[in-house]
Amino acid sequence: MGKYSFGAQGPTFNDVALTPAFASVTTTATPATGSCGVQFEFKGVSGKAITSPISGILYLSATADGLSHTLAGTSIAKLTNGTLSNLVAKGASLFTTTAAGLLGLKITAVAGDYYIVFIKPDGSLLISDVCTCS
Repeated sequence: MGKYSFGAQGPTFNDVALTPAFASVTTTATPATGSCGVQFEFKGVSGKAITSPISGILYLSATADGLSHTLAGTSIAKLTNGTLSNLVAKGASLFTTTAAGLLGLKITAVAGDYYIVFIKPDGSLLISDVCTCS
């Protein structure tokens, strides 16, 4: 057993800082009527693509700051690459990427701009580029 804590620099295990499993994500969105396909490529701290699967929590937001979630009339589903399990209807979902750090999702929603918000292991948010449903 070890000791987990949350210090000024983020989470630690046995007083050693835990680095996030991912530091950035590249977003490629394909808008469509009533939906938006979106592909993600996760990258590590060095900016290079990750080389093993990662898992985490994500949710859909209507604002670029990630503060608007649990949206009525929206859904997120796996499109290609990786896996997705919805934990709460119109809320948080558990994701797992491929070994190459890829995840593909489909947002179904009324017309508008949406953002996928990933909760990083240190509790900070990583927000995708805009995904537009027309």
